[in-house]
Amino acid sequence: MKRCAWASDSAEMLVYHDKEWGVPKKKLSELFECLTLEIFQAGLSWSTVLRKREAFREDFVNFDVEKISCFNDVDIERLMNDDSIIRNRAKIIATVENAKACMSNNLVHLTWEPFDFMQMDGLNDNNKDDIKEFIKPYVKQFRDAGFKRVGPTTLYSYFQSVGVINDHELDCFRHKELNDSFKV
Repeated sequence: MKRCAWASDSAEMLVYHDKEWGVPKKKLSELFECLTLEIFQAGLSWSTVLRKREAFREDFVNFDVEKISCFNDVDIERLMNDDSIIRNRAKIIATVENAKACMSNNLVHLTWEPFDFMQMDGLNDNNKDDIKEFIKPYVKQFRDAGFKRVGPTTLYSYFQSVGVINDHELDCFRHKELNDSFKV
């Protein structure tokens, strides 16, 4: 069975590719988890994030935005002292700020409404400049809504992970499966 080239890095990556990546998610906690993990992944490998995912879920109370939005300095220090997660103060603070942004903005709508709640085919054949131009207005929307650390690369990766953009390689079995799942 043909898969995206990156999926064969490890068994963990294979499962993530086959079961999760690009599958449309529309629950707030799932979207917030994906956004948070994409932010933490910046500058690191995705396999590093996957290995620490359960610890992130525990420390960030299953990505409950209401609870995270109430985190204070004590919580931030607790997270900074937990070596089971990625300890980056700026990213931890951004997660708390993003939870607060979710309290006054509908992340589901912010993510899906610009695409009429439908999955779009990916831009994996386009160059990086084309992708940056495509993503620029969405980055602005997220930033205007108060979200932190949502640059072009992170936001595009987020859209891929939550299924807004189907960027599975065209000959990958998941590309067709996901496209077919949106046909009426």
